[in-house]
Formats: sequence, C-alpha cells, structure tokens
Amino acid sequence: MAAAVSVSRAARDEKSYAGASFTTRPFYEHYDQAKPENWAAEESRDAEADRRDEDSSAGGECPRRVDDELTTLSPEEVASRLERTRREFYNRRKIIIKNLPADVSNQEVHELLSSYDLKYCFVDKYKGTAFVTLLNGEQAQSAIKEFHQYVLRDREISVQLQPTDALLCIANLPGAFTQQQFEELVRPFGNLERCFLVHSANTGHSKGYGFVEYMKKDSAARAKSELLGKQLGSRMLYVHWTEVGSLTYPMLHSRCLCVDRLPQSLLTAQDLRNALADTPAPIFCQVRHQIVFYCN
Repeated sequence: MAAAVSVSRAARDEKSYAGASFTTRPFYEHYDQAKPENWAAEESRDAEADRRDEDSSAGGECPRRVDDELTTLSPEEVASRLERTRREFYNRRKIIIKNLPADVSNQEVHELLSSYDLKYCFVDKYKGTAFVTLLNGEQAQSAIKEFHQYVLRDREISVQLQPTDALLCIANLPGAFTQQQFEELVRPFGNLERCFLVHSANTGHSKGYGFVEYMKKDSAARAKSELLGKQLGSRMLYVHWTEVGSLTYPMLHSRCLCVDRLPQSLLTAQDLRNALADTPAPIFCQVRHQIVFYCN
C-alpha cells in the first residue's frame, strides 16, 4: 500500500479503541447486575488479560508518537488511577421506583428513603413512578437491595437503576492526557454525572479513551457534535454514543482498533478484509471516511 497507515496508541498498546457496543460476550447482560462482591474477580480477570496483551506486544511495539512518551508510574499511582476508574464507573446514583400508589406524594417517597441522602426527587403520579438521585452509587445499590419488591400500601414496588441515554465514549485522546484535562475538555457542554479515563492495569497510563455521562441528553449531544473530529495536537477525536446496558466493567478494556490514514482505494469493509487477508479475521469491521473500526 502506498499510504502510511496509522493505528491509535490505545488500539496498538492495549486492546484499543473503546467500542463498547461491539462486545460479544459480556460478563453480565446489564452491568448494573454486577454486584460489588464480583468487582474484585472482574478486575483481576481483566488485569491479567491486560498483562498478557501488553507482554505479547512488547517485542513488536510500533514507534510511539512524540505525545505518547510517558514516564513510569509508581505502583501506588497505578492503583490510585485504577481505583478511581472503578469507583466512578459504579457511581450510578439515580434510581427509578415503579408501581407506586396512585396518590403517592413526594413527601412519602422522602419518608420511604429517609435513611438516604436524596439530592433530587420527582414523582410522576400518573405513572406511579418516582425518579430519585441519591448521594452516590453505594447508596443507590443499598436502596435497590432494601426496597426492590418492597410492599408499600399493598403494592409491590420495583426499584432499579435509571437507564441513561447520555453516555459518550471519547477516543484517540493523547496518551499523556490526565483526568483533569479530560474533565476540562468535556465540562463546557453541561453538568457531568460521571467522567473517567480508562487506564492500563499494568502501567496505569491512559489507554487513550474515556467515558462521560451528562445529566441531560442534550448536553451529551452538544458534546458529541463539538468534539467529534476535534484536533488535539496530532490526534483527531472520535466520539460515539455508548449503550449503557451492554457496558460491563471488564469490557471497558475494548478489543477494537481504530486505524486512520487508509489508502483512498479502500472504500468498503470488504476491501479492508481483502487487504488484511493474512491477518486474523475481524469479528466486526467498518470503514468510515478512510477510518476503520476493527474489532476482534
């Protein structure tokens, strides 16, 4: 091929570009079903997979970009970064209560959850539903455990995490991008619910992508519109919606490659498959404006 092909650092170094919706074997059908006692096992499993991938690729490492030159982190700093990502990932604090009595009041919901710190509560009497924001994810999980299938005035109520449609994955970030820089990048578009980078379990460095959830979908839509294709140094950002129901903590560490600077002759996914016939066949492959998302 005449053109020089570029593979993003996140893809090259680890398991690459975060295409969470391409996962083929999630550990849980919905990540809110992953109970706290499973976290350690999930992290251990994923960390081991990370180390295998990094060890196997060390001999064939491509030359790094200038903005990818990184210093070695202390074990304490690595652990701190991984813990922050884990904590932020599970920090879903919004719950939805269904099948409430038709005449339920806001005060009654507050009394029901009196042992928790309510930051927001809206009761839709017509649907018998309450939307509640608690202090943190731990309180949300505790409230679900305590009140799901609880009988309130002869009605069995349902308590679950609220679904979200305001979660974005932002990829192809500079390798040295910090959590603070990531927050500064996404904060101008609206109030943040969650925001975190994904780090290598081995080195602690950013894998070049992160996730941001906004409090409102229009804020997320504005962020996607403004950040998609934005140039950061030598990198162009990629932004896509993420289906929260298919995103598990282990699957934060994606197996998708993002390859740009493709030859103009590669117009379709089949063209790319033919060009890469000597490599393992991808599970998913899509070409978009000379950029390929290669998943395996």
